[in-house]
Amino acid sequence: MDTDIYALVAKYGFKNLHIRLEEIMRDEYAYFQTKFQVPLVVPNTILVKEVVPEKKQRKTKVKKVVPVEQVEQSEDVQLSLENTELKDVIVTVSEKANNFRDPKEMKEFQKNAVEAKRKENEAAGLSPSDFLTKENLRLWIEEEGKTYAWVAREKAGCPETQVAAQAQMMGLKSRISKKLGRVMTGR
Repeated sequence: MDTDIYALVAKYGFKNLHIRLEEIMRDEYAYFQTKFQVPLVVPNTILVKEVVPEKKQRKTKVKKVVPVEQVEQSEDVQLSLENTELKDVIVTVSEKANNFRDPKEMKEFQKNAVEAKRKENEAAGLSPSDFLTKENLRLWIEEEGKTYAWVAREKAGCPETQVAAQAQMMGLKSRISKKLGRVMTGR
């Protein structure tokens, strides 16, 4: 059999032989499919309409008081509390306003904010090392409880891994890192 196959390859080439074999297999498959295919019996079909619930928006009532401005009273001007109005204002809060549910959105936001801060710092002639001092990191991370990502995004304009490495070299840990350490050691 091998000698026959090699003879065909020598006579027609691999490409032509392969194309013809595929054509033959397609024809055979179509024939066998019509010959041996079991007819499908479908019982009474029921159409089901899928109902997708809409996302609810939270509504918050805000009472707005219009303040009476302090104006020097003179004979011509008299202020009265009767003109002060109290209005009910309904504010709808979108659930996706600043809450990132999708990690991709969160990463994109972080990346864009870091890039914007980096450009702003470069325009001012500042580098990330100007912000990543021990005093600054201690203030932001340990005292104020900010995250490495916050420092990278709002102050330094560099990757948060750089902020974390710098803080670690200085012996500083964020509250989150301390909590993770306690959880992992069981203390």
